[in-house]
Amino acid sequence: MSEGKEFLFKILLCGDGAVGKTSIREQYMGKGFGGSYMKTIGADFASHREVIVGNKITYQIFDLAGQDAYRTARKSFYKGGQAAFLIFDLQDPASLNNLKSWIDDCIENSGGTIGTFIMLGNKADLAETRQVSNSMAIEYGQRIASETGLTFVFLETSAKTGMNIATAFEIMGKRLLQKFNVEVPLDLPDGIQLITPGDGSTGSDASEAAVAAAAASAAESSSKVEGLSAGIDDVISRLDAIDERLDGLDKRFGILARLVKKIMEEEQ
Repeated sequence: MSEGKEFLFKILLCGDGAVGKTSIREQYMGKGFGGSYMKTIGADFASHREVIVGNKITYQIFDLAGQDAYRTARKSFYKGGQAAFLIFDLQDPASLNNLKSWIDDCIENSGGTIGTFIMLGNKADLAETRQVSNSMAIEYGQRIASETGLTFVFLETSAKTGMNIATAFEIMGKRLLQKFNVEVPLDLPDGIQLITPGDGSTGSDASEAAVAAAAASAAESSSKVEGLSAGIDDVISRLDAIDERLDGLDKRFGILARLVKKIMEEEQ
């Protein structure tokens, strides 16, 4: 086994806005969980050192903005990359369904140098509102693996609790070391899935339909919430108008009461 070598790896954090990319990076670097969402503008950069099986690794971590508005601006950040974390929100099926476009961007804009991918289903701590099951994510990964010929590792994470964050970066380091012919065992823990191109020969249509149906359901729920919110705003607006009218009536009754009192005093 080769030991004592030094490596510099540029890895990218890819995924839609608000899936938790920055929180994952901060948790990995020991800064904890902030709990508030701050949109990344274009891309953010950090460096972190790790020792894996005696090999000294420096990660250059590029945290890419997830919003479509930054798609053109972030193209230059893919160059020189070797790997990417594909991050989606377990509460948002659409963020899983959009991973294919992130893979395409990685390959196209890096000139093919990015070929190692790990899928992270983030926000696993929010079990009650979860909309993407473990099997749905695996089946989606199998379909993409069959389409692209790529191999993926999939695991669930929580940037809030730190669940599997360090494990994800360790697995990434081992996979990259293997690409450089360093003999390191991958040794995936229970619950972490290795997805190869041959895994997706069956069930891909069902997986795509399930993800699409879940995404549609989430969109419908969001639409209903927006409609309810608009209705509440309308009721509040009407109540405000009624309050204003009542205030006007109170003033008029006050004036009338003073006039009546004045007339009575004059008659006496």
